[in-house]
Amino acid sequence: MALQDEKLSKFIQAINKDAEERRARILAESEAFNKAELEKAETEALTDAYHLIQQEISKMRTGIRRELSQKELKLHRAALLKRGEITKDVFDKAAKEIEAFTKTDAYPAFLEGRAKEAVTLFPKTGVTLYLREADLPLSEKLCPLFEGGCQVKADDSILLGGLRIECREFGLVADETLDTRLDSQHVWFAEHSGLSVEPAKAI
Repeated sequence: MALQDEKLSKFIQAINKDAEERRARILAESEAFNKAELEKAETEALTDAYHLIQQEISKMRTGIRRELSQKELKLHRAALLKRGEITKDVFDKAAKEIEAFTKTDAYPAFLEGRAKEAVTLFPKTGVTLYLREADLPLSEKLCPLFEGGCQVKADDSILLGGLRIECREFGLVADETLDTRLDSQHVWFAEHSGLSVEPAKAI
């Protein structure tokens, strides 16, 4: 039993050490996000993981060899769920930051800058500019940037802001929506957040 307890102790230490290392990596690589809120989410994640471990320890006392493999699988699923929760929390907060940005004076200038960059890619006619409903008034400054003008349409799929420019005749599309920009960050976040979960191993 002493050998089993020692193995259990080392197993728990390894989990705690791994959790601390992940926490350090997240704090180092996620400076672009709201640091205070992310740290809060990390603390909650570690607390939940600790409670989960404590609950499982009592179940492993009488049959540790038989149940250790099952424990590993449960921890793996719990880690996957926690990673999903943290990721959702981070991107929800990022969306709120973007929403705040669209209410500043810098937002119209942002739209104008994106439109100016795209002008050279499109022909003089047949251009359609898609905006969210709230941004339609800003089209008065955007359309004149296109030599032949443009048609303006509201697009309900644009939730955060930005613009999309299309010319169906030539099959041209320039997606400068903030929705697409935020969505593209999911891959980067998965690769750099330190929230990777190793596959569960049979013990």
